[in-house]
Amino acid sequence: MRGLRIAEILFVSFFIALIALVAVTAAPIGPSTVDEKGTSRYGLSTTAANLTAIAGNVTEVNFDATSITQTWQGYFGNITGNIVLGNANNDTLYNWVLAAPQGEVYATRDASVPAWAGIRCANSTEIGIEEVTNLGANESAGDGVTETFSGSVHPGFSVGTEPILANNCSSTNLYNDTGSQTDSFFEVLLSDAASSNLIYTALLEDSVIGFDGKEHDFQMLVGEDGHAGDTAVTPYYFYLEIE
Repeated sequence: MRGLRIAEILFVSFFIALIALVAVTAAPIGPSTVDEKGTSRYGLSTTAANLTAIAGNVTEVNFDATSITQTWQGYFGNITGNIVLGNANNDTLYNWVLAAPQGEVYATRDASVPAWAGIRCANSTEIGIEEVTNLGANESAGDGVTETFSGSVHPGFSVGTEPILANNCSSTNLYNDTGSQTDSFFEVLLSDAASSNLIYTALLEDSVIGFDGKEHDFQMLVGEDGHAGDTAVTPYYFYLEIE
């Protein structure tokens, strides 16, 4: 009887340890490697338009011009990954290579690891603070946070063990090579309930044609204040959740 009781205790202890292991590992992680391929910028025309003026004339003129956003930085690329079973010494018992990882890319300006158990959709107050206070954008700016993440149509997913229900968060779709679209490259605004910091979240795709006509697993925007000649760089901290 005593041996049976010990066996029961050992089984319960093992079961609790297994639950604890799942709880610890079921959260986004930092990438093992980062391969930054380079940065480019939209090329603008610096040539002035030449119009002839003659005294006494009035001329109707319509201009069209393109300017570069002062509110956003873009990232795009591909994801490779593994699912591993191992111990605390990083000894691998088994490893599964993921040819087409599913999951999310998370980006935040907060150097502290988010409290993943308290992640939720960003609310209007947090989005407003991000737009005006953190990014220096005018509330009526065409490229503001509210104007950019104006949708609320996106798939459901989970952040660790926290479910994010479909069509609940402010969202947008990054462009493909034909322009705007609504079928892929979803990005949603989440926040850490403990700090109210925004977390830009891109849902992974499987080699979908992106804005430049090439296949990418993700495309995303992150806020960056470039207004009033601000040239200071902004560090972002990236996390991945793949399956």
